[in-house]
Amino acid sequence: MRNYADQDYLHARIYAMRGRLLSLRDYASMVREQHTFAFKLSGAHDLIEAKETLFREQIAPVIGLVEAYDKYVPLFLAYLRQFETHNAKILLAKAFGKESLEQWYDIGPFAILGKGLLQKNLSLGEIKSLLANTYLADDFKDISSYLRMEIHLDISAARNLYNSSTSLSGQAKKEFQDMILKRIAMLTVIWSYRLRGYYHWNDENVRLYMDKFNNLFGSHAASQIRIVEEELNRHLEQLHKGGQEPSIVDIERHLEQNYYDWVSFMFHRDFHSICCVVAYLWLLFYQIKNLFRIIDGRRFGFSAEAILNKMICEE
Repeated sequence: MRNYADQDYLHARIYAMRGRLLSLRDYASMVREQHTFAFKLSGAHDLIEAKETLFREQIAPVIGLVEAYDKYVPLFLAYLRQFETHNAKILLAKAFGKESLEQWYDIGPFAILGKGLLQKNLSLGEIKSLLANTYLADDFKDISSYLRMEIHLDISAARNLYNSSTSLSGQAKKEFQDMILKRIAMLTVIWSYRLRGYYHWNDENVRLYMDKFNNLFGSHAASQIRIVEEELNRHLEQLHKGGQEPSIVDIERHLEQNYYDWVSFMFHRDFHSICCVVAYLWLLFYQIKNLFRIIDGRRFGFSAEAILNKMICEE
């Protein structure tokens, strides 16, 4: 059934769903008390199956809301499709002969890629043909490098989220774009660190590549990036004064935790504002990732403290 709700009804549903999200205490209980977390893991296949099952359970309420209110349909679709870009990455990795866990994000009736594609050995050309005339098509044109394709998929997910504001107007559109731009700024800083640290790009190449991305979002993106960079630099300066040298993983966690704290605050800004919808979706995103961390931690024998230290949640 489509367009069965108005804005107030949908926001009330979102508020109720927000109240059921997990707290740090809930995560601690799951980690420390084995019986509270049902998955028994003995190998890679079990790991994948556990995560796929968990994802379907967690995302089901969102799938049920996609077509509830016509003005929010593009937003919900773009949110789900950021998970589907991960599926496209798996197909790419196989085409380039790279090892990867074939964990599939099932977004139900809104998927353009089916899990059955994992059973095929698709070439790069076949993947491009498969994605022609879809929302991912432009990100594969004239690109043959695996790394650049992988980055372009992340860019596609961010761009689709930003562009999904086309059905909104006035203050709702501005509030939505501001929330997405803040996330895009955070991702830009994270990608810059990854390109330098993991792929050994020099500063000039990173800047040129990221400038092409940021130009998609205008001058507002650049100002948000400066804010994120300035906060991060202050944080790193304090760590260096204390004799600490954070890893790229530490930097990413700090930036993600900052964004989590901000969207958690924005959720309660105004019941009638679209902020509560956007904030809830990101809080759920982090909850899914946290539950995955528990599964991974259990699988590889990490201590409860080590697992909990990786959580992105209210502290």
